[in-house]
Amino acid sequence: MLQNYGNNIILPAFENLQSTAGDLDAAASDFNAERTPEHLQALQSALKEMRLAWQDVSPFQFGPAESVLMRASLNTYPTDTEQVNENISTGEYTLGTIESRDAAGLPTLGYLLHGVGESEEEILAMYTANTDAESRMTYLLDNVAFVKDLVDTTADEWREAGGNYIGTFLSENNAGTDVGSSVGMLINSLVLHYERFLRDGKIGIPAGVRSAGVERPTATEAYYGGYSLELAQANLGQVEQIFTGGGGEGLDDNLEALGAGDLSEEIKTELTDAQTALGSLSDPLSQQIEQDNEPVLTSFEELQKIVTLLKADMTSVLGVTITYQDNDGD
Repeated sequence: MLQNYGNNIILPAFENLQSTAGDLDAAASDFNAERTPEHLQALQSALKEMRLAWQDVSPFQFGPAESVLMRASLNTYPTDTEQVNENISTGEYTLGTIESRDAAGLPTLGYLLHGVGESEEEILAMYTANTDAESRMTYLLDNVAFVKDLVDTTADEWREAGGNYIGTFLSENNAGTDVGSSVGMLINSLVLHYERFLRDGKIGIPAGVRSAGVERPTATEAYYGGYSLELAQANLGQVEQIFTGGGGEGLDDNLEALGAGDLSEEIKTELTDAQTALGSLSDPLSQQIEQDNEPVLTSFEELQKIVTLLKADMTSVLGVTITYQDNDGD
C-alpha cells in the first residue's frame, strides 16, 4: 500500500506541482517582457493550473512539506490586500515570514492577476500605466519565484535522487501504524486536511458555519479568480483517490482485509455523495454563497458525514492514533 502511495500518488503529485510552478514562472517572465492581453491570459491560466495541481499535494503536509510550512506559506487565504498594496508601495517586505503569509503565495497571485481591476483592460493597466506598475510587477515576480522555490525544494526532498524522503517513507523503520509511522503520518495529514482545510476552509468558513451564520464569501479559496468550487471538487477527488489508492492498494483494501468492508463501502458512498453535493453548486462560489447559500450548507453537511468515518471509525480499525489537536470540538 505504501509503495503505491509513495510511487504512484505522492511523488507524481509533487512532480506535477513542480512542473506547473515552472510553467507559471515562464508565463510570468513572458508577461514581464511583453505586457499584453495574451500574456496576461496565459499567466492567469498558468496560475489556475498550479492551483489545481496544489489540490493533489495539499493532503500530504508531512515530512518535507511540514518542514517548510508549505501549506501556510503557499496557500493562506483570504489575502490581506491592504498588506499586499502596502508592500508594493513601500517595497519593504520579506516573503516567507509569518507576517507575510496572507500577503504571499497562490491566493495573493490570484489577487494580483484577477483582483486589481474590474476588467482585463483595467488589470493590464495596473502593470503598464499605473504609477506603481513596476513595483507591482516586481511583487508579482517575487511571489512567483517564492512559490517556485518552495515547491522545488519540497519536491526535490521527496525524490530518491534528492533528499530521498521517499526512501524514508517506505523504510521498514517507519512500518506499522504507531505514532510516527508512515501510515500514521499519512492518515493524520489526510484527516487533518479533510477536516480543517477542505470541509471548513473551502466550504464551511465561507458559508458562515464557523461565524454564527454570517456568510464570508470573500473567504473562498480563489475569490478573485472565481474558480473556488473547481478547486474544492479537485481536492475532494484527490481525497477519494487517496482512500481508494487509485489503481492500486489503498486504505479501502486495508479496511477490507481487516474485516471492515462495510465501513470501506460506506466511506466510498459518502465521498460520492459529497462530490454530488458539490456538483450541485456553481462558480464563482462566492456568488453562490451570496445568492443561494442553502445548497452550500448542504454540501458542508455531506462533507461533515465523512469526518467521523475517517477520523474515528477508520483509524480505530487500522490502529492509528490521531495526534493533532481539535480546534472546533468536532
